[in-house]
Amino acid sequence: TGFVENDGIICSSSTDELRMARRIQMIQESCLTKAAAAVAIAGPLGVFFGLLMGGYSDAVDKAIETQGPIRTRLSVGFRAAAVSMKSYVRGFALWGGVYSLTECSVEKFRAKHDIVNAAIAGCVSGAVLSSQPSSQIGAKARVYQMGVGCAGMAAFSSAIEYFMEHR
Repeated sequence: TGFVENDGIICSSSTDELRMARRIQMIQESCLTKAAAAVAIAGPLGVFFGLLMGGYSDAVDKAIETQGPIRTRLSVGFRAAAVSMKSYVRGFALWGGVYSLTECSVEKFRAKHDIVNAAIAGCVSGAVLSSQPSSQIGAKARVYQMGVGCAGMAAFSSAIEYFMEHR
């Protein structure tokens, strides 16, 4: 059998191998796969930022300043930093997953790759992130909070998209 190029994939011309190549390509282009990849990448990034920023928390300072063996103080300090890491992992994973899924879905729906997709995805992910119930507030305040999150993330995402691709 000869070789056939199919959408940039070089494979044998047997029909089974062509079907398998198309399935793999469909899985790679799936919005759910892209969102899962974003979540998987955002997790370690959240751990890094949580560890970095968790070191500046008051709980870590108090743990280090307490009396006792160094092992105990480090253990208490790391547990305090772990709380920060958990929060950052959740935030980064949620942001990456929602943004990636929304941008991919909008791009497939519109059949265009432009700055509008980034703005819509930024708006949705900003609204979702700002809607997290960190405090008990009324419905009007929550809607206002989500609107500000939407506008801020849409502007940020649009700026990044512009500088990365449309400059």
